[in-house]
Amino acid sequence: MWRLAYSVAATLNTFMWGVYFSFTRRYLAVELSGGTRAVLLITGLEWMFVFFSVLAGKLGSYLGGRNLVRLSSLGFLPLVVATTTRDPNLLALVLSLTSLTWSISWPVILSAVFSSSRGRYGWAYSVFTLGTGLGWSAGSVAMGFIYSAGGPVLVFSTCSLLYLASYLIFSEFYPRSAEPLSEEPRGSLREVGRLWYVLVPYTLLVLSRELYYSIAPVKLSSELAKLLKGSPESLQYVAFGVAYGGITAILSIPARIACGKLADRHSPLVLLVASSLAYLASYWGFVLTEGLISIAIWQLPLYPLVDTAVSVELARSTSGSGRTTALGVSLAFSALGGLAVLPLTASPALGPEVVGALVTSALTASAALAAYYYSRGKR
Repeated sequence: MWRLAYSVAATLNTFMWGVYFSFTRRYLAVELSGGTRAVLLITGLEWMFVFFSVLAGKLGSYLGGRNLVRLSSLGFLPLVVATTTRDPNLLALVLSLTSLTWSISWPVILSAVFSSSRGRYGWAYSVFTLGTGLGWSAGSVAMGFIYSAGGPVLVFSTCSLLYLASYLIFSEFYPRSAEPLSEEPRGSLREVGRLWYVLVPYTLLVLSRELYYSIAPVKLSSELAKLLKGSPESLQYVAFGVAYGGITAILSIPARIACGKLADRHSPLVLLVASSLAYLASYWGFVLTEGLISIAIWQLPLYPLVDTAVSVELARSTSGSGRTTALGVSLAFSALGGLAVLPLTASPALGPEVVGALVTSALTASAALAAYYYSRGKR
């Protein structure tokens, strides 16, 4: 019963994030005239708060998993406050606070999912996240209609209610079978430290992905504006939601099932190499093409491959509080990659070519490191 409830909650949660991401990126960049710098700012701030995920294991041991998840439901409050401001920089700061409550609770939620998987970590994770693709897709598409009905206020109000509802379900159905988050042994962080061979390539990949995502809203908006020339703003929001996350999220549903099976059978390092090369090809294909071709390239469901590979490897290599800590540390490492975009907000030149040079360097290094560690017998 709890697995069904968790799948429903995960779907609601990603429906919220689908609305949130597809709206805030265009809203900040285009409607509030913040441009790429505003997107980089909110991206960096969101990842800065994700650093607090390293506390998930400790807080879970002290408060208990269920109580920590329940406390994290307060993440709906910044979304309520966001209804009151239109300054792009201040709004970016307020919205990013929701990442704080998410980051300290998500490792606990994932630990509960993995705790009774009987070794089939890839399958357990793919089942848990199966509805998330549908949720993200529906949220991305619904965003435009919500905006048309009530503007930014209704969008942020809807997000706050969805966030609160999903976390209430997560806390109320927290499984009794979950391994207790007892006080961590001294060697727990040392054990997590042995996972650097996955975490370092992952960090470089996240940096590249966030740089890619930072230029995408402006590019997609521009291409859609050409195709929908003269159409009302509300229609362009709907089209942006469909193009930004609606289609690719649907495609991610079968992709997640396939990735779960691959992660159970093969080394995650192989999947990380494949992910890095796929993101590299996708970035330059997206940047160098126009119209429907660039929009189609953006739809490739690349995220499930790396997400599943890293989560499954960490679950397979740890247990109990060590697992919660490992999952939290993986978020912190990914935050390093996300935070690296912040200095770019001060750069006078932020064109696709400049960003592309950084993306190419980071993805090449990620693929090379993962391939090297794999050749040395790491997993």
